[in-house]
Amino acid sequence: MSKAKTNTISGSQLACLFVITRLASGLLTTSVSIMQLLCEIAFSAGLSLLAFCFEKLGIKVPFTVVSAVFFALAVWDCATYIEFTKKVAHPEIPIVVIVLLLAAFSVYAGALGLEATARFSVLALLLVSVCVLTALVTNIPAFRRDFFAYSEPERISLLSLLKCLDIPLLYTALSSRTNGKKGRALIIGHSVSYIVIIAVILSCRAVLGKTAYDYSSPIFALFQLAKAGLFTKLDILYICTILILLFCELSVSVSALKFLVNKEGKQ
Repeated sequence: MSKAKTNTISGSQLACLFVITRLASGLLTTSVSIMQLLCEIAFSAGLSLLAFCFEKLGIKVPFTVVSAVFFALAVWDCATYIEFTKKVAHPEIPIVVIVLLLAAFSVYAGALGLEATARFSVLALLLVSVCVLTALVTNIPAFRRDFFAYSEPERISLLSLLKCLDIPLLYTALSSRTNGKKGRALIIGHSVSYIVIIAVILSCRAVLGKTAYDYSSPIFALFQLAKAGLFTKLDILYICTILILLFCELSVSVSALKFLVNKEGKQ
């Protein structure tokens, strides 16, 4: 990525950032609860509508709070991934190495500016789409017709709802730096990200059946069962997908913090 000349992005780039940010949390979920998912959609959509109305009414939300909370959510997602790595996938890999590499590259990319990060997010979303689509399509033959019959008592996680603050916070932070139809970007970002998450959750339930509730990471299991030609156990696609999403999310949060530092430096 080359150094960006401006710190403004287009509406389509903003929509890509929305999708990436939501998928970073959504694909790390350990829940296959339909009720949980519906609550997250309603909560996220309601807060996003509120953020949109605040902007139209000229109500200012402290940028310091917005950027700090969004950065905290990004770090939270990274912590979730680290915990997943320690317990489920490749525990032999030193966690310190993953943390240092992710932090170093994210700080560097975020320091280049919002425009550079947004441009990379478009390419990143294409790569993520290929990985997720491969897992979904190759698992279709294993779908169980009666997967809706497998159901456990639906529980709502308040912590998962808190992670749904990501899109509203990102909209509040970047709306003033977006040239384009921000409302449309908000709708597209929500729609695309949750369509993907719904498809992944339903696929988990369809393939794993009742055992989906027993997996510590059912989405990871879905990728493990995927096949592409002679290649089986495509769990590496899941790892790559999450790392790309976390990299983009952290880079955006660093860019937001950079805005804050530059603003305070001018005062």
